Amino acid sequence: MKRISLIVAVLVLNLFCCKSFSKTTVNPYEIATWQGFRQVAISYTFDDNCPNQLAIAVPMFDKLGFKLTMFVPSDWVKEKDWVELQNAADNGHEIASHTVTHADFGKISLARQLAELKNSRDSINAHIKGHSCITLAYPYCTKGNDSLCSSYYIAARGCQGYAESKTPEDFMNISSMVTGKTSLIETERDFNHKIEKADSTNGWCVFLIHGIDKDGGYSPTQSSALRAHLSYVKEHSDKFWVATFGEVVRYIRERNAVSIKELSDDKAGITLQVSDNLNDSIYNYPITIRRVLPKKWKSATVMQNGQGVKVSLSQNGTLHYITFDVVPNGGNIMLIKD
Repeated sequence: MKRISLIVAVLVLNLFCCKSFSKTTVNPYEIATWQGFRQVAISYTFDDNCPNQLAIAVPMFDKLGFKLTMFVPSDWVKEKDWVELQNAADNGHEIASHTVTHADFGKISLARQLAELKNSRDSINAHIKGHSCITLAYPYCTKGNDSLCSSYYIAARGCQGYAESKTPEDFMNISSMVTGKTSLIETERDFNHKIEKADSTNGWCVFLIHGIDKDGGYSPTQSSALRAHLSYVKEHSDKFWVATFGEVVRYIRERNAVSIKELSDDKAGITLQVSDNLNDSIYNYPITIRRVLPKKWKSATVMQNGQGVKVSLSQNGTLHYITFDVVPNGGNIMLIKD
């Protein structure tokens, strides 16, 4: 009977550990589904380099501390715009590929697809210094050849019209939702409904935006509606994680590949190794980890590779938790008792 009770207790404990929005690796560590243990990831992607994207959208996002992704057809970018795109990239926004000429991949040869993919990436990398173009958006939402696309990009965006799961089935055709006049997402309420609905599945909402107000872009989205929606997201920043398309892809891949190993554990501190088998030159984005502190520890300091890491502390009953962001393969991590 005692043995049966013990087994039941273990099963209940495992159920409790797995209920939150996280992946448990080695107890007592949890890896957050989304950074900061938030419930929903959101990416705002802008296509075609429409004029008001740089004039209105980028300053709007900057003011709120959010970052966006601009998928640009490289041949459509005017010389003066490259300077503004460089400034946006230096401020944390993602500049990514929408091919060279906005070609429809359903109507061109594999040789032409190859040229559109490679030349667009090379052009963006040549103009945007200090950053790498790693993601793609298909023009007209027409999927390209997987083998060719994955040779140049870690992920590609389509527009199937639904919120993605916490791990997309096809990283070469990630779903997005078109906004604006030709869509069902026009108002603040429409935007908010989509992200609230994704809460139940811990999903990822990728919005596809073209024109802003009257700049001549396809399916224009009103800046007033977008601004009101972003303010709502900001007010609920404990729930919604806003990041660029490429950042979310990297987080997902790292989260699913990471392992945690304790190298030492004593009264003064714990040394961890957080690692994955991914390409560190691309996959170097911080992931969120949470741990129950050992008994008699009320707080701790976290260091990675000798550098201090920002932490947050919380308590649930008698248990004290520490949450922190670290980069896989970024050096050993030390938890030091305060």
